[in-house]
Amino acid sequence: MNSIDAMELEIAYQVQALPKLIQPNKINPDCCLFIGSGDSFIAGLVAQYASKRRAIGCNPVEFLLNPCIADKRHMYIISVSGRTNANVLSAVVARKHKITTTAITTKSDSTLAKYCNNCIKLGYKSTGSLTSGTIGFTSTMLSCLSLITDMPDLDNIGTLYRQANIEAENLIKKHSIDTSSFIFLGEGILFPIAMYGALKVNEIFGSKSYAYSIEEFCHSPIFGVKPGDNIVILDNFGYDKKNARLLFERLNRINYSSLYIDLRCLSLIEALLKSIFLIQMLLLKLAKRDGLKECFFLCNKQLLKISSDLIFI
Repeated sequence: MNSIDAMELEIAYQVQALPKLIQPNKINPDCCLFIGSGDSFIAGLVAQYASKRRAIGCNPVEFLLNPCIADKRHMYIISVSGRTNANVLSAVVARKHKITTTAITTKSDSTLAKYCNNCIKLGYKSTGSLTSGTIGFTSTMLSCLSLITDMPDLDNIGTLYRQANIEAENLIKKHSIDTSSFIFLGEGILFPIAMYGALKVNEIFGSKSYAYSIEEFCHSPIFGVKPGDNIVILDNFGYDKKNARLLFERLNRINYSSLYIDLRCLSLIEALLKSIFLIQMLLLKLAKRDGLKECFFLCNKQLLKISSDLIFI
């Protein structure tokens, strides 16, 4: 199975798999530190926003440089594979500092899990093929959220999925989307989702992609955009109820390509899931439109080797 087909299947698996991952294991957010890299870092950052910053999300290097970040906190180390070098080293250092750790991983027998005090095993359906992360990301995100906030039933996940599919198709029909460059914008809890979108563009297309909050984008990065850049704006009523929509309208007026995703009438969890589904489906449809069979990160063997050699144990 090629990696684009595998990604398509794993996107679809989410509808059935994600509601089963909600666990009633809420703890005090003030005692949580989430550590991870890449998609896993973003999952922890979503939890930080959802907790109103009572919980902390950071990458492992931040902890390794400053272990006191974990003072009086339980450290949750997120790694789907359980063999990310910096995460394993974080678990080793945490043990030396007598910090309690829990691995969040699919591999309960992994090196990471062996160095942690506890393990939360992620159980979700996958194709078993290497591809850009979709269901792995949403699974870790929901597991982190379940720890620090009351989670609703996901009875409407099928509806959100279908709406996202339709809206992704409409965006492609209405806009001339060149996959060479993307900028994702999101305020508050949708900023990590903007980061997720940027990472997926890097992995799938090997294209330049960036993420900013809307406020920060308008301060300086806006001057670096070109008319051919795809500016994806996620709107869920941030601190200002009009800036996202106004930015979209003003950019289009001067012929800068912007795509507006309206999430304003949704709850926090609904906005998270729908925005993730929409980004996943939009990029999948663009990949299939362009006839891609494999994600870029698997095709560039030299860059993949550098990445793997530096990341994994």
